Amino acid sequence: MILPYIEQDKLFQQYDFKQWWDDPPNSSLADPMPRTYCLHSEYRAGRRSTITNYVAIVGEQTVWRPGKPVDDKMVKDGTSNTIMLPENRGFNLHWMEPRDFQFETMDWTINSPNGISSKYDAPAVAMLDGSVRRLSLKIAPEVLKALATIDGGEKLSDEAGEWKMIPDGRLRPITEP
Repeated sequence: MILPYIEQDKLFQQYDFKQWWDDPPNSSLADPMPRTYCLHSEYRAGRRSTITNYVAIVGEQTVWRPGKPVDDKMVKDGTSNTIMLPENRGFNLHWMEPRDFQFETMDWTINSPNGISSKYDAPAVAMLDGSVRRLSLKIAPEVLKALATIDGGEKLSDEAGEWKMIPDGRLRPITEP
């Protein structure tokens, strides 16, 4: 649904919403995947991938409430303290597949394939205010969970440096060869 907003309106117009995401003719639209859905260093000319590195966290407490649009007034925890979209490596989610992390069941430990994870030394998240934060590998699961809610009322501070602003996520150290 975000394709028109990431300069992919032509692809959006070709998608048949009356069909499943993996039924023809939709499956023929899967490759190439729009660059936006992939970590910068994962997208290379000639390298075909249909696995996204960004997965929404869906739940009644999150930005992505099923069937309920969220506006700024509903975000009581503050837009700079609310995760909009986390990075993931290992969930193996096809970019067109209508599946997300479920707030109640996802893994809240850092670098789990079923949670917020990355090939970089620490994963990053896009916050609701538009900033990108690098998460500490030591961030407590309860703090991470609190950052995913919009109105939990948790008192959070970054005094421990658990979620730092990063000027350019592409410059992070990689943990694998």
